[in-house]
Amino acid sequence: MLLLIISFLVIAVYTAAVCIKAKGVPYSISATYYKLEHDHWFMATMWLTAGLLMPAVLEVSKPGTEWLAFLACAGMFFIGAAPNFKDIVEGGIHKMGAILCLVGSQAWVACNCPWCLMVWIAYVGYTVAMMVRNENDCIISDFLYTKPMFWIEVAALTSTYLSIFICL
Repeated sequence: MLLLIISFLVIAVYTAAVCIKAKGVPYSISATYYKLEHDHWFMATMWLTAGLLMPAVLEVSKPGTEWLAFLACAGMFFIGAAPNFKDIVEGGIHKMGAILCLVGSQAWVACNCPWCLMVWIAYVGYTVAMMVRNENDCIISDFLYTKPMFWIEVAALTSTYLSIFICL
């Protein structure tokens, strides 16, 4: 339980700190890598978050779903190992890690505590509300105005941590 709380605090404090420092929400959590003076903070955050989360998520996993948890945490390790997503090589590794993390974590949530996927309703509601509020002539620019990647990452993290806390 202690490792789970520390894992949650690491990612929550990092995300809050970079939002405060940037005076707003970044395009994505990964985009904060480019705004840091010490770029190893991003790697440390991703690795600590996944590494400290792993024991708790494996402990509460239903039999046969542990591999999904491993996939999600491995994806986060790849994200931390290749933070420069604008680079061709690192970008490929980063994107692969992001896909593994998102798909693995949400598949794990679906198998272990499916009602926690309702967090995604809040994401969709927020996105629609912000698009209506912004209302330009272009639906794509309205969508991008909502910073969708950041909120997708937050929704995935929220549903995952909520599932683990409930399953404990």
